[in-house]
Amino acid sequence: MKTINIMVGGPASEIPDLAQYTSGEISWIGVDRGAKRLLDRGIIPTIAMGDFDSLSKEELTYLKTKVADVLEFPAEKDETDTEIGLSWAMEQKPDKIRIFGATGGRLDHLLANLMMLTKPKFLSAVPVVEMIDRYNYIKMYTPGSYTIEKLPDKKYVAFTTMRDVTALTLKGFAYPLENATYPVGSALSSNEFVGQMGEFSFKSGMILLTQSND
Repeated sequence: MKTINIMVGGPASEIPDLAQYTSGEISWIGVDRGAKRLLDRGIIPTIAMGDFDSLSKEELTYLKTKVADVLEFPAEKDETDTEIGLSWAMEQKPDKIRIFGATGGRLDHLLANLMMLTKPKFLSAVPVVEMIDRYNYIKMYTPGSYTIEKLPDKKYVAFTTMRDVTALTLKGFAYPLENATYPVGSALSSNEFVGQMGEFSFKSGMILLTQSND
């Protein structure tokens, strides 16, 4: 399975232990300060990109001595650095894209990263993208039927509607649902798996699923 891991510039305290995400056919992308975070952890990204406005001149110079391919973009641009990294990753046609460093810190950055996958140009990436931090596993879903597995270190599961959702059914959870309708912005939080697997389905809309621990 071809996997691309993207490290963006969120707080270092939110980044999980990366050792469990390094096996297999893995390529790393460093986005803005995320590139330095990778180097600090002994990981040399395949490519680094962004406007690098969060790096000092000395840090950027050091980055260029370590990373073979560095793409610099102007600070004033229509896309965020994370969107630039995701666009590049999509062009490689991987089986999975993991994004680290996308949560915590500035609220505007968090909202931009969460809303990113609702944009039409990124809809094709929804099935393969997941965001991961120390406390949360985040994945977006478009209409369909899904079976998901409880992650061993996560207690809670939440379903947040990113668009109006119809016919939402939850099975295998402490709080089941049958054919429910919710407007955009509804947060069905603090649910839990009954066993190791759960099922959910919906006919229209978009759902952000989070598995989390305290």
